[in-house]
Amino acid sequence: MYRTITLLGLATISSIAVVLPTHGQSTPFTKSGTALPSKDTSAAIEQLGTVGVEEWKTQRTQPRELTADPEGLDPAGRAALEMSGEQTKSVPFVVPNSMIIQFKPSTTAEQIEDYVKSKNVEVIQTFPNIGAIQIEVDISQYFEPRLSDQSSNDAILRGVTTAISEFRKDSRVHAATPDILLTDKSGHDPEADPTSALPPETAAPVAAMAGEVMDWGVSDIEADQLWNMPGARDGAILGVLDVGFSRHTDLIFLGLPPETKPDNHGNHVAGIGCGLHNGKGVQGVLPNCFVRARAGDVFFEAMGGNPELRFMVLFGQILSTLDRFVLEQSDIRTFNVSLGYNWRRNFGINPDLPESSQWRTLVEMQGLMLVTVLERADQSGKVIFSAAGNDSSGLGVPIQAKYASPFNWAAITARERGIADNGYIVGAHGSNGSRAGFSNSGAQISCPGVNVLSAVAFDANSQPSDSAYGKMSGTSMASPYCAAAHVLLKLVRPGYTGAEIARCMLATNVNTDDGTPRLKLTQALAACPPRG
Repeated sequence: MYRTITLLGLATISSIAVVLPTHGQSTPFTKSGTALPSKDTSAAIEQLGTVGVEEWKTQRTQPRELTADPEGLDPAGRAALEMSGEQTKSVPFVVPNSMIIQFKPSTTAEQIEDYVKSKNVEVIQTFPNIGAIQIEVDISQYFEPRLSDQSSNDAILRGVTTAISEFRKDSRVHAATPDILLTDKSGHDPEADPTSALPPETAAPVAAMAGEVMDWGVSDIEADQLWNMPGARDGAILGVLDVGFSRHTDLIFLGLPPETKPDNHGNHVAGIGCGLHNGKGVQGVLPNCFVRARAGDVFFEAMGGNPELRFMVLFGQILSTLDRFVLEQSDIRTFNVSLGYNWRRNFGINPDLPESSQWRTLVEMQGLMLVTVLERADQSGKVIFSAAGNDSSGLGVPIQAKYASPFNWAAITARERGIADNGYIVGAHGSNGSRAGFSNSGAQISCPGVNVLSAVAFDANSQPSDSAYGKMSGTSMASPYCAAAHVLLKLVRPGYTGAEIARCMLATNVNTDDGTPRLKLTQALAACPPRG
């Protein structure tokens, strides 16, 4: 039977500003170059009038729908997709009526103003730090099917690449892209997930604990061996970008926005790094830690109190949040990001296969914009850790982390081209020290990520709780172990920069079975001897 996958497009708020439209074209910066807009360009963008995200989100968005048939996917991809009774699967993917335009670094205020007027478009919001604007524009014409299409997948990919190509023809435009939806985490599609954690069913909340425990991962990275060193118990702040958070007796959040929605994943990640050492619950990597948390600016729709909320996550919304969060938080030097496509589970795609080149282009487009975020962060001495992704279960050859998320691609690309050296990709290993079967390969460092116990937002009955705990597995569990360890090592080695501390963390003679360095903080200490 012919089966279709419905790819929902939600025409809505912020969109990604990208740089690389198609394979084969040169990237807009070279080794030791820069991805930053000029000060004049940023200032001109900041002064533009906007429709405003809230108006756009609530009054001017129109749902759009595209279809793709699974016959256009590789056999493993088709097998990975679970169809509904009608043999359809809903997976939101592209937003067809807004674009992000990134101007060339030296574009003048007059040129930017003329662009908006001559195109007769309205600006939804601006991204001064990355030299970009989001505009309201109907690009549905680029997604029209053709008789020559082998499947409707062809129409989707052609629409994305054609829209990018058309908007980049303007001499003032450095990059252009439609927005991309990461996921619809809804009741009818429980496997769709923008986080680098295994499916929700692996998060099994347990009852509130009477005493306090130290999960296996803390001793595995040897964090407890640093706790009594001078400086280790000084107050520290960890920056966490995730899908949602809620108040918990084992966590102290600083300035958590009141509109933040609860989610098991965000609490679990925060608890790994910052679970209070207060005689109850789970001890985090840091003995005296505060969480500065931000959820991506997303659409949330509660599903009867269930921890798996229905929400739409646009990459542009994540970009906007990450851009503001990283650059505006002067009191944070270490951040954790656990967001990715999870290609196989969400879309049935292996991004490493030759036939997936156009899908990889999407990651490259988004990743190049995040190179700019990394470069900005690097100027302030900030380091960002990112989950490698969980696409590799059941594969003889694990998928590369590079294309698991735009941030991973950006971290690798920025380092290779001498732009920034502050993005680190984290793989996961189990208690036996071997790479977790789900963990993608190509990470720079590995931390514990299997059956990790930490705080969650909902109890075993799916009811909100400020004292529930659960076990989850995923590279997004491993990433906060490494991020929090970076903060801890910096506390006891204050004479080093954040970049130097990160490099010391790679100094280990203990690897996973695929050769990825496993974090051992005592060896990192030896690599970073005390400085006056």
